[in-house]
Amino acid sequence: MTARHPFHDIAVVGVGMTQQARRLEMNSLTASVHAAKAALADAGIDRTDVDGICARWPGPGGTVFQPGSADWAGLLGIPVRWIGDTYPQGVPAVLDAAAAIATGQCHTVLITGGQAGVMSAEAGRVASYTRPENEFVEPFGSFTTAQFALVAQRYLHEYPHARDGMAHVAAAIRNTGSANPDAVMTGRGPYTAEDVLAAPKVVDPFTRLEVCLANEGAAALVVTSMERARDLPSTPVRILGGGAEWMRQQYVDPPRYDDVWMIGADASRRAYATAGLEPEDLDFVQLYDVNSAEVLRQYEALGFCKQGDGGPFAMDTGIGIDGGLPTCTDGGVLSFSHIGWGAPTLKIIEAVRQIRGDGGNRQVPGARTGLVAGAGSGAQYYNVLVLGAAD
Repeated sequence: MTARHPFHDIAVVGVGMTQQARRLEMNSLTASVHAAKAALADAGIDRTDVDGICARWPGPGGTVFQPGSADWAGLLGIPVRWIGDTYPQGVPAVLDAAAAIATGQCHTVLITGGQAGVMSAEAGRVASYTRPENEFVEPFGSFTTAQFALVAQRYLHEYPHARDGMAHVAAAIRNTGSANPDAVMTGRGPYTAEDVLAAPKVVDPFTRLEVCLANEGAAALVVTSMERARDLPSTPVRILGGGAEWMRQQYVDPPRYDDVWMIGADASRRAYATAGLEPEDLDFVQLYDVNSAEVLRQYEALGFCKQGDGGPFAMDTGIGIDGGLPTCTDGGVLSFSHIGWGAPTLKIIEAVRQIRGDGGNRQVPGARTGLVAGAGSGAQYYNVLVLGAAD
């Protein structure tokens, strides 16, 4: 390992989530509270042990100024020393929390979020969070999948052979989710690449089996120092490295392939350097599988293969649980769950469970290091987190 980085003294010590389902009989706030309680119980601490909050406030009540993490202090009935409102979800939330803990601003951070009670109102329509009220999005009927499709179409023009690879990774990740009893799409499969290509088209080039879910649930994490973690009953998972790239605000201006296809390459290099690892040292990856092309893109940007070789890499290496690079081991947002703002946190929960050895029938043998990623080309930002066993 390289010279010790301050992140190495920080760990995820608690993970929790609600049931992940097409619909839940609760609202987003209630779901997020349930997930937070589960994460605190997993960590073996009480809410009064928390002195930092990084959690988008979903309402009702509270502030109308988003993200509004400070409202959680009032709900939990605790004073806090630090709130993280920059991007309170997934990898950015963990990196912000780790920095705050490492610099002594707080010692224990709760991260929670998700959505519930909203999808029933959107049945048969594009989920509202995929069509923000931005000047070149909502008025023209654009939505997030179309933004990603713009980039994927150019990629296929440059590398036509990638079409087979896209279908292969979609089938592989969905089949992993089909075997996960906790996945929203459990039992839906197995699929072949041919099934993926034959499915109804959503946005060219994507078929229905190549794009992510939109469902309900919540997820939460507890992050603290390794010093405190040693006194807790849970198994800590150490933060080894991380990084982010922000090109521009998401879903405002359309993405350009030349700008965004390799977004994440710099962030991952910095994350690897901090962790003292190379891509081949990772035991698994939890990619943001928002669509099939984005999975191939991440293999290339993260340094597993050259640009244009994402499809052959996936097919030759194997991305299932028993493959050379297990990918999205819970079924990802393609099959396990996509809960809006809480979806990136699900990726970290699955990584923590794998490193703890709690993966059940989807456990990657001997997993000790893994990478979690969020967002991508269509969103025009990307973030990376490398986690490892505490010892």
